[in-house]
Amino acid sequence: MINASIIITCYNKERYISRAVNSCINQDFPQDQYEIIIVDDASTDKSRDAISLFHGFSGYHFIRTKFLTKNKGPAHASNVGIAMAKGQYIVRVDGDDYIHKDFLSVMTETLDWNPDIGFVYCDLVIVTGSGAPNQRKFQRNTLERLLNHGAGVLFRKKHLKALNGYDESLRNCEDYDLLLRYEKKYSGYHLRLPYYRYFKEGSALSTEHAERKHIKKEIRTRRGQKRQK
Repeated sequence: MINASIIITCYNKERYISRAVNSCINQDFPQDQYEIIIVDDASTDKSRDAISLFHGFSGYHFIRTKFLTKNKGPAHASNVGIAMAKGQYIVRVDGDDYIHKDFLSVMTETLDWNPDIGFVYCDLVIVTGSGAPNQRKFQRNTLERLLNHGAGVLFRKKHLKALNGYDESLRNCEDYDLLLRYEKKYSGYHLRLPYYRYFKEGSALSTEHAERKHIKKEIRTRRGQKRQK
């Protein structure tokens, strides 16, 4: 029985996709109880070649791949993965990020033992191009801290489907939009464990922050929601 599905979305991440996939392969979790779904969003670099190496090994029977022919953005790629997923729990991992070996075991156990909780999220460590980690600790009930990055979250698939997944009209901040809608209906729980590595080139951090800040404001207006405190 497949309990959890890891969806890795990739667009032009040839330098990092192997690291992302390996972190998911090396989970301290029974391989017959989870799957890895890699969705390549029509990459124009050698990401497809790197992904195909994993798909070709018979020992990686729990890895499935989908190569899209047209780039439609991370929201669409994520929804493709959700539609393919067999697990009752779903986590999305970006193609340049990676996760701790205990991510699945601890996160799934939290949802298994707490049926009233809709999602669980962990702390993340921002890793820049310099390789210097910077741990960001999210505090319980401070959703804005989670919303800033939208990473390291394990969802219940039935809830994602009830919300129709990610909004494909968004090319950025689709994770923010999903969490805004999700937390309005379902409660979340914070695990104070740094189990998600969020990679960004150092120069991209400030640019991304400015872009996301503007888009998030538009999303909040559209969803009729005030900024979380």
